[in-house]
Formats: sequence, C-alpha cells, structure tokens
Amino acid sequence: MNNFRPIGKNVMLQRDFGGQKTTEAGIIYNEKVTTKLVWSKVIAVGEGVREDIKPGDRALWDITKCKGKQYGEYDVIDEEHIYMVER
Repeated sequence: MNNFRPIGKNVMLQRDFGGQKTTEAGIIYNEKVTTKLVWSKVIAVGEGVREDIKPGDRALWDITKCKGKQYGEYDVIDEEHIYMVER
C-alpha cells in the first residue's frame, strides 16, 4: 500500500473489523459493525493534516462519515472525523 498517499487533510486507515472470522469450533461468520465509532490503524497521513496523527497510530473514528471512500480493507477519511488517537 506504500504507493498510495492521501491528499490534503485526509488520513488513510486500515480496518481491523468486519470480514470473515472463524470461531474456536471452526464456524465461519461475517463480522458486522454494531457501533458508529471504530478503531483502525493509521497507514498514511496527507500533508494538510494539522492534528498530531502519525502512521502506526490507532485512531477512533466515525465510520458513518466514510461513504464511498473505501479501497479494499482501507478507508480514506477527513481528519475532522478522527476523535481520538492511541500510540
């Protein structure tokens, strides 16, 4: 993913929710998000981001603000939709 870079005030996040999961008993199911605030890993930060957000951080953000900005397991969001960062 190193050849992609967000522009302006955008942040690229890698989702760590959703997709197929397997239980200890071997049952496969699709994980669903039941809340609008989710944690994701920061992959890249645009040059216009003013907040202290760096690649490798975990960010708490509003998934309802990401309509149509997904690329596979990645999301590109405006920095204003990130509420908290964990290092």
